[in-house]
Formats: sequence, structure tokens, C-alpha cells
Amino acid sequence: MGQPAYDYNYNGITLGQAVRRPAPQPERRPDLRVEQGGKAAISPLRAMMQHGVQILALGLLAGLSVALLFSEARIVELSGDIRQAKAALISAQSQNDYYTTTLNVQSSISNVESVAGRLGLMKIDDSQITYIRLDDQSVLTRRESAVEKWTDTLQAGVTSLLRTMDPPADAE
Repeated sequence: MGQPAYDYNYNGITLGQAVRRPAPQPERRPDLRVEQGGKAAISPLRAMMQHGVQILALGLLAGLSVALLFSEARIVELSGDIRQAKAALISAQSQNDYYTTTLNVQSSISNVESVAGRLGLMKIDDSQITYIRLDDQSVLTRRESAVEKWTDTLQAGVTSLLRTMDPPADAE
């Protein structure tokens, strides 16, 4: 016979026999040394301060949470108030429109003329107008600048003061 295509007895292993491989060896770690020192022990005062800060932070967080909830509740309440105010505004605008329309109808020229006719009122006649003329002393003039107003006030005060100082001529 010739040479077999596959040798079942390779490395002295026969069929049905398990192949043994050497177990993997763990890497060798360096030996650890324990030295004195390390994390220093916390003093009771420092531990109390740390706990106090933690409690303060939790209290602050709780306070912010309560404030957030309160503000949300206030927003909901104010939103309801805004809706009520808008409803009242719409009602008032509707009533204003009604009153404006009623006023326009009642004050229209045809309505006024019909009421005037029922009451016996007549249109004004040009002969009923009387014009009057005022003399120059009865006319008021308006000054333009603040300086002129101030000087007029000062002049009126001085004139009033002089009148009180001088006795009237017919008193003698």
C-alpha cells in the first residue's frame, strides 16, 4: 500500500483520545507592600462638617423642589385668573359695542330732528344770534415762553405789594 492521506496517530495520539494542552499560567503580579499612612482618618469635627454640608445640600435641593412646585401651582392659578379676565373683557367689549350702537342710533340726525319736532323745538334763526365786543382790557393774551410767564407773575406780585403799601387817595 502506499502512504496514507492522513496520519491518525500524529504525535502519538490515537483516535478517541483527548488532546491535552498545558493550562494557561496566570501572569505573575508583583508583590504588594503595605506601608504605613494611606488615607488619614477623618476627625469627628470634620466628619460632622461634611455631614452638615450634605444635609444643607439636601435641604437646599428640597427647598428648590418645593419652590418649583409652588411656582407651577401659582402659574396654574394665574392662568385661570387670566381666562376669567379675558371672558370678562369679551363680555364688556360686547356690552360696549351694544351701547355704542344704541347711542349712534339715538343720536343720529334724523332721530334728533324727529324728537325735536315732537318737543316743539325749532332750528336757530340768524336773528337770534347776538354778537358782543369786548374792550381791550377784557382780553386775555397767552404768553409763549416760560420767562414771560415768570416776569408777568413777578410784575403782578410787585404791583399787588405796591397797592398794599400806598393808601388809597379817597381814604384821606
